[in-house]
This record gives sequence, structure tokens and C-alpha cells, in this order.
Amino acid sequence: MKNIKPILLVAALFTLTACGNSGLFVASNSTEVLLAEPNYSIVATNVSGEATTEYIFGASVSVGMTTNSFGLFSIGDTETLYKTAREDLWNQFEAEHGEAEGRKLALVNIQYDANTVNFLLYTKALVTITADIVEFE
Repeated sequence: MKNIKPILLVAALFTLTACGNSGLFVASNSTEVLLAEPNYSIVATNVSGEATTEYIFGASVSVGMTTNSFGLFSIGDTETLYKTAREDLWNQFEAEHGEAEGRKLALVNIQYDANTVNFLLYTKALVTITADIVEFE
């Protein structure tokens, strides 16, 4: 019974002081494109951006479009996985195709992928957003 008290204390501290990261991306945008008219062009395909979060003494899980990570100690500074991944996607686009601001661009064929790794004392979540980018006239 004496050995269980330290374990319960550590478990309680872990539960009460854990860091966390949770992401869920649900959005709906409607754009009307008249395919009979040449009012757009495909500017880039398969542009991707990613973000990771890592924790010591934690766990990560990804189900569908939801990715959750939590842990006692955070490694790194990514707290907003989907936002960071989307910003990275636009940075990748701008590095190859120039400034996005002021242009009529839209993300199409968007795909969200997540990968989680759980070891005994370490967890990592990776979110990747891939999309094609079209430009309207």
C-alpha cells in the first residue's frame, strides 16, 4: 500500500498539470465555378504544409479529422496544428509562385492527414494539409 501512494500522486499531478493540444478542422466553403467559361487557372498542385507537436509523458490520438495530443511537458511551440499547417502551406506556395496577397486564390481538393506516434514517455502528432490552388480572373 505504501508503494501506491507515490504512483497516485504522480498520476494526479499528471492529470492536473498536463499540457494539451487539440485540433479539429471543419469548414465549408462554397465557390461557384462555371467550367464552360475559362475564368480560372490551376496555379499549383499538391502544395502541402505541416505542423507537429511533441510531449513528454503524454499521448496523441487521431480519429478522422480530429487530432489530439496532451502531455506533461511540451517540446517545441506548436499549439495550433491546423493553423500552423495551413500557414506553412501558403509559405510553400509563395516560395515557388510569388506573393498570395491581392490575388484571387482558392484552395481546392484539400486533404488532411495526421500521424501520431506514442512511445512509453514520448508522443508526437503531425498534421499535413495538401491542396491544389486555383486563381480566378
